[in-house]
Amino acid sequence: MTPVQREARTFLSQFHRRPFTVSDLEKALQEQGFSLVEYSRISNGKEVATLLTSLRLFDYAARQSAFTYQDSHLRIVFMQENLSQQEQIILLSHELGHILCRHLERSPATGPGSSVLQEQEANEFASILLRYNRRCRPRRIALWGGIGIAVAAALVVLISGQLQPDGLLNGIRSVLPQAGLPVCHRQG
Repeated sequence: MTPVQREARTFLSQFHRRPFTVSDLEKALQEQGFSLVEYSRISNGKEVATLLTSLRLFDYAARQSAFTYQDSHLRIVFMQENLSQQEQIILLSHELGHILCRHLERSPATGPGSSVLQEQEANEFASILLRYNRRCRPRRIALWGGIGIAVAAALVVLISGQLQPDGLLNGIRSVLPQAGLPVCHRQG
């Protein structure tokens, strides 16, 4: 297992087969001591414009969708504002890859000045995270779809008069295996 794969698996281990969100990525950045600053390529508020200008990153930011900056006083992930949730997940996963793979130890900012190897590692990290999220979502949808089918089938049986109301739970339990879902029996 490569160091990139190890870092990605360590990050993903906290989600226990549930998809991670933008908020989860923001929390991971904060745990690493980084702040997230959203910026515009067109017009920024005074604080963001001052920050980008003082760090001499204003022109750099105009060419990027996201990048990470670190010096002895600041740790910031900059991300363009008004991106879709999926774009945010992709970009923050990539920047988190730079951080967890310790790329900022060699350079104060990620992006075009980074080595090809560093960009490949951040891409690999993001790719592992995105594949994980894709694998989680269909299971979750299938599970809820299967439960919906099971409940609907049990209600049809109830309405048709073949099942008494007190037997609704047993009716649902009888349909769950047909929908490929596990049946949990109550103890007691």
